[in-house]
Amino acid sequence: MKKSALSENIRRISRLDRYVPPEKIEGAIKLDSNENFALDAQFVKDVAQEAAAQVDLREYPLDQLGQLYVQLGRYAGIDQKYVAAGSGSDQIIELLLSTLGSRRATVFTPTFSYFINRCELHDIKVDKVPLTKDFELDSQAFLKSARKSDLAYICSPNNPTGNQFDRQIVAEIIDALDGKLVLIDEAYVDFADYSLVSEATRRDNVVVLRTLSKAFGLAGARVGYMATNERLARIFRSTIQSPYPISVLSLAIASGVLARSDQVKKTIDIVRKERRRVLERLAAIRGVKPFRSDANVAFIETGNNYSLVSKALAGAGVVVKLIGNVAGHKGCMRVTIGTPEINDRFLQTVEGALR
Repeated sequence: MKKSALSENIRRISRLDRYVPPEKIEGAIKLDSNENFALDAQFVKDVAQEAAAQVDLREYPLDQLGQLYVQLGRYAGIDQKYVAAGSGSDQIIELLLSTLGSRRATVFTPTFSYFINRCELHDIKVDKVPLTKDFELDSQAFLKSARKSDLAYICSPNNPTGNQFDRQIVAEIIDALDGKLVLIDEAYVDFADYSLVSEATRRDNVVVLRTLSKAFGLAGARVGYMATNERLARIFRSTIQSPYPISVLSLAIASGVLARSDQVKKTIDIVRKERRRVLERLAAIRGVKPFRSDANVAFIETGNNYSLVSKALAGAGVVVKLIGNVAGHKGCMRVTIGTPEINDRFLQTVEGALR
């Protein structure tokens, strides 16, 4: 029997990496997904309860999305006309990949695996440029590849490594790729030193992706947004994006948290201080190498102690992202920065395992 295009496409997709939800362990400290547990849970619950009392779930969201654009623009420091939103920045990535006709994308590795997986789903060839041994961006190697591509993806601060790349280097890459779509993923930028949203508004080819899942503690609400030039933002809102991409409840919750962004900023300051403390303490542990981070994570190399540390953490009910060997580094883990109490439990477990 002759194979149809449909069956061949299904066969191709069936061979791709599959998403396997992480196991939820009751009572464990969850430090594997970069959620912001340093943000007070009651604060988020209060906002959610207030939002639930305000909305009518029988209605479609009409003007709420426009109101959110204004708040997002104000928070990001740009006019709302440069902003478009989606059901998490993941959904925005999905729409951009499926509508803008890319055939080849350039990424560096290691980086956010979801982006690579979605490129492969859409049959977009992905050229992977390794980061340096210190997880820095080799701009010349990246540009050599990106000039042959339709799309370049830069996650900064990077996931999983946590480091933000030098602003001048990223700006020079953007300048050199005029006419190519450049996606700058800033999911963790609230914990870092700079954002490129203003660059995106002045250029025809740059999209900056941001989210309320991390710093704002709304991973479960699924609210992301992008900053870009006015024309692309308008087309994305009116034509590319679906009519009601975010539920009326999530919109109200997002609006409520943005209205209280001062509380979020205080938590961000706490996370930054805790990040510094955690990295310094990890650096003092023999057999552990922490790397610089500008996100709410610690990325560490444990080498031959990987199995020992992993088992100790599991036994203590501390769940981290186990990565293993990557980019010439052995026994790597990514750990979310939480409250001082949460961080101490992680640190004490690692110290106890390697004592």
